[in-house]
Amino acid sequence: MSIILIVLLAATVATCEGAKYVNSESHKLPHECRKYGKPRPALDAPVYSPGKENLSFEKCGQWDGSGDMPWTVIIGIKLVSNVWSTQPMPSDVLGHHSYGFLVTKQTMMVFFNQMNTEIENYQLYAGPCSSGPNNERCLLGRGLLNQRVLSRNGDQVWKIEKITITQHLRPICLWNRNNFQDSAFESFVFSQTSRTLNKTELLNDQQCYLSNKLISPQVCSEMDSLLCTNFEHSGMFLVMKDANRYYLRATRWGNFLLPDDRLDDRILWIDILRNIKQIVSVSTGLFLMPPTPKLATKIDFGPEESYADCGKVTGNRRRGRQRRDGVAFSFVHHGENAPIEQNPWHASLTINLPDPLYDVCGGTLVSKRVVVTAAHCLYNPTGTQYETKLLEIVLGMYDATDDEEIGRQVVKAASVVIHQDYDHGRNDFQHDLALIILNENSIQFTDRVKPACLWNSDYDFEKIAGKSGKVAGFGLTAENYSQARFLQKAFLRIAPHNECFSFNKKFFAENWKPTLNFCAGFPDNGTNVCNGDSGGGLLIADVTSAENKRFYLRGIVSFGSSQIKTVENSKKRVCNPYHYAMFLDITSYMSWIVQNSPDISPRR
Repeated sequence: MSIILIVLLAATVATCEGAKYVNSESHKLPHECRKYGKPRPALDAPVYSPGKENLSFEKCGQWDGSGDMPWTVIIGIKLVSNVWSTQPMPSDVLGHHSYGFLVTKQTMMVFFNQMNTEIENYQLYAGPCSSGPNNERCLLGRGLLNQRVLSRNGDQVWKIEKITITQHLRPICLWNRNNFQDSAFESFVFSQTSRTLNKTELLNDQQCYLSNKLISPQVCSEMDSLLCTNFEHSGMFLVMKDANRYYLRATRWGNFLLPDDRLDDRILWIDILRNIKQIVSVSTGLFLMPPTPKLATKIDFGPEESYADCGKVTGNRRRGRQRRDGVAFSFVHHGENAPIEQNPWHASLTINLPDPLYDVCGGTLVSKRVVVTAAHCLYNPTGTQYETKLLEIVLGMYDATDDEEIGRQVVKAASVVIHQDYDHGRNDFQHDLALIILNENSIQFTDRVKPACLWNSDYDFEKIAGKSGKVAGFGLTAENYSQARFLQKAFLRIAPHNECFSFNKKFFAENWKPTLNFCAGFPDNGTNVCNGDSGGGLLIADVTSAENKRFYLRGIVSFGSSQIKTVENSKKRVCNPYHYAMFLDITSYMSWIVQNSPDISPRR
């Protein structure tokens, strides 16, 4: 249930005449109270910043206990609509204000209190009082902020103009543990009357509900998401302390006071863990590391792998520079020429227009009739899908400028299958997968043209994190972002998920989808994929036997961070090689690939 619905529901409990209450002492509880006395469902700890402290905001929640809490903001209603005060909060605003807790530089959590005033009529007060403690206008001890309220999301998450972090003004941390560890930490109720934290303790069902005469059906229906403490008339936020940090744990359930014969000696709180995704999604500067869902069911191809003799290369011949000890291979930037015999599955996609588009994308041959590529490669810049008859696949190519190159095979696409969940209009690269189907007997396997194996090992990403995957392509190189003449290759490090997330939280919180994609590259030295490499494969070698070494397709080059660069005297958007690139993880799509491939089947 959303934050808004929870608040409205709470208001209904307080104001709806004729609401039915049931005597809990006689155990005649409403049907919804079948959850009564049962353990609350597990709510996983959110991951804001992988590491020892896992803080929602850097250096949040620090306070020595003296003076005002640095995250507290008073929300006052501007008394004169066209005049903004330049002084600390006047005493006559005392009856026209509420409170918020800063959780980022631009986000406040606010207690719902029916303040329906237009946002331009709010004034924010925080920080030390600039007029001195003896001035009557500083009775609240806090000075006026220049920041305005920019938006309200569900009346509980407010966006404001960016503040400057100081000793007296900094965010509180959001709770970063699961819901079963609460008893291990000190709990406090923030009182708006005294602006202090009053120590309290959480109550279980028996302590919270059965000591009262009545329980509403609405309370019962929301029991899984509610916390309970002793009553504090002006309590607004539930705060927990761990060592030297304070964490926002819950917000009060609605703006109401129950009559004396109801829950008058208890406060019910909304657990922020229940709504943490919604809170983060409407907050500026907060990011969650997505949890990993259940893995797909593994497909077993048997001892012959996905296709006979797949993933094998011929000899160990090399072209180009040798790798130096301690130096990572460079790809695209400072590129290395790659023998096609060592990458015989690489396919180059050409669009046969009146002015042909050569090497627009890469692909991976996985059988005699199937090339795996990225779905976005099959669309033109206006968003229209290319006609199948325009697609031309080039296999066995090493020198892109040599049309007479021996061993090169050029074939037409017979059909195209784009993953049904891919939506090119969304531009988010989710399910960025397509198959190009070739006509039967249109290619011949040689030293320069062979299929790679589809992944046939454990699907758990942790088993490949930190390993190297081989990539190849004709994408842009470091030399003025020019098109590569010779096939390039590199071994990119597959980065653990928490490393990618920490590298750029905003980018990966929006774009990383566990089990659907992963990141790889060497952002420290620019070894990475670039424009034109999309659709190419990331392959991992099975090194259990040097004689039977095979390469298995695990990832598809999908997208990455971009930047504006001057290319051939004009500004163009190109890859940012000093950022991790994103690869589609084919393990979640193996069933789809097999079902849509005419000459690949699992062991039966």
